[in-house]
Amino acid sequence: MNPTPTLLTALLLAPLAAGPCLLSASCRSGTTDNSKVPGVVVHRLPVPSLVGRIAGKAIYTASPSIAVLPSGEYVISDNLFGSGSGADRSGTTHVFGSRDRGLHWDELAVLRDMKRGSLFVHRGALYLLGYRAAPGDALIRRSDDGGRTWTEPRDERSGLLRRGDFGGTPNRPVIHEGRIWVAQSGRRVFSAPVEADLLRADSWTLSEEADLNHGPFGKKVRITEAQVVASPETGVVVMPKIHGKASTVLLRAGPNPKKIRDPRPEDWVSLPGGEKKFAAGHDSKSGWFFALTNPVLPAYRDSGWPPELIRNVAALVVSRDLRNWRVATVFLESPHVDYEAFQYLAYDFDGEDLVVASRTAFEVGDGKPPRGHDSNLTTFHRIKDFRRFFSEP
Repeated sequence: MNPTPTLLTALLLAPLAAGPCLLSASCRSGTTDNSKVPGVVVHRLPVPSLVGRIAGKAIYTASPSIAVLPSGEYVISDNLFGSGSGADRSGTTHVFGSRDRGLHWDELAVLRDMKRGSLFVHRGALYLLGYRAAPGDALIRRSDDGGRTWTEPRDERSGLLRRGDFGGTPNRPVIHEGRIWVAQSGRRVFSAPVEADLLRADSWTLSEEADLNHGPFGKKVRITEAQVVASPETGVVVMPKIHGKASTVLLRAGPNPKKIRDPRPEDWVSLPGGEKKFAAGHDSKSGWFFALTNPVLPAYRDSGWPPELIRNVAALVVSRDLRNWRVATVFLESPHVDYEAFQYLAYDFDGEDLVVASRTAFEVGDGKPPRGHDSNLTTFHRIKDFRRFFSEP
């Protein structure tokens, strides 16, 4: 059995695991081959060389989000991260569109001062709620032409929601009891009346932070990258990632938008893949809850990588009650734990299917990604007839 290294050790070993093509440009000049990549490639960046990484010029894809428009078109956004991206000062978001249900993608727009945005459709318009940088001001933009042009958040009347050091990652907003809700980082939630002008800062209420210092993981627990779900039975529930633990915690929001309930002991629940950022939702047609996660399968537990960096498997996990979760199906898998991954999964509904966007690290012929974490692609996937996996095991 291989010993499990610390995160620092894994980072130091990454150049060796990635192979010699990171050391020179001569072996990185081959033709890329997207045909081997699962799904459809939406956005591809060159794998940075070791020299480029040392020089602080590495750029990767990150934080995809996806929305199905009323017209039937699909839109995916992602942003850049890495030492050469400048994302700590100003995020760069790329927006892509597909008119043929995900078979082909075109770039529609490039947005500055936007990072980790959540795409969603509301009252016929497309919105992107995110952050100026990481951390940075909380912003929202609207597009009335399917993602080709966007409003500019110049002030509190045009999309500048909050000034300060805010952060979070994409999550699909929900509508419940006349308000639209979106998770903010790991302990809070933004909400606004459904009839409000979403570009106005005074339309939005930011809840207080939940106190998570008295749970089973102690006061040093790290809580980030939450999702939001809602059902008539549960109300609005915020579900964050818990660093280092295959778990989440159920934080109840509403009806007072300024409040969020501190968790009870039974609100801390196991979730396969919960130590990494996941996507979660409720299917009103079937009544089931589901999540797209990166569980650590038995075959990869002794890979030598810490669980939070094992992202080579993407699975649909399901629950009736938000407390008891099981892996229903694995829909993406690579045997290469060290340099391939399908992560930061995002979804939307398209009839009987789930359409999925993935931050993907995959070898396409220009060198291996340094780690699975260091993604060179954004890819599109479809889980056909996803409700068939909701039946009891």
